[in-house]
Amino acid sequence: MKLRKLILSLILIGVLAAMAVPALAYERTVTLTLSEEDINASFVVTNPPRRTVSDVIVDLQPDQVVISAIFTSRGKNPIPVSATLVPTITNGRLTWSVTAASANGQPASADLLSQINASIATAWRNYIKGKASTGKVTSVEISDDNITIVRTTL
Repeated sequence: MKLRKLILSLILIGVLAAMAVPALAYERTVTLTLSEEDINASFVVTNPPRRTVSDVIVDLQPDQVVISAIFTSRGKNPIPVSATLVPTITNGRLTWSVTAASANGQPASADLLSQINASIATAWRNYIKGKASTGKVTSVEISDDNITIVRTTL
C-alpha cells in the first residue's frame, strides 16, 4: 500500500511539474530596426506590385513616414501622389493611419482619408495575421534614418 501511495505521489508531482513548465516560459524582447536606405532598397519599393505605380520613395521623419510615388493611369499624364502615415500601438498591436494624402498637389478629403485608413487597416491585419508570432508590440520609434519596433514574445 505504501508503495502504491509513493508511486501515485510521484505521478502527481510529475503532472504538477509538467503543468508548471508553461508558467516558467519567459518573455523575450525583440528589437527590429529598419533603415530608410534598406526600406527604399527593398523589392516592394523598387518593384511595386502595381504597374501604374513607379518612383516610390519612403521618407522617414520623426514620428511619421511619408511615402511618395508617381501614379500613371492608362492614357493619362503621370500624377505625383503622397501619403503621411503615423503608427499607433493599441493593445500590443501596431496599426498605421494616414493623416494626410495628396494627388497632383491636391489634398485628400476627410472622407477619402477614412476610406484609405479602412483599406490599410484591413490589408495590414491580413498581412500581419500570417507573419507575426505571438507577442505584443511595446514601442515604435521613427527617426530621420530608422524605424525601431520593440516587441515582447513568448
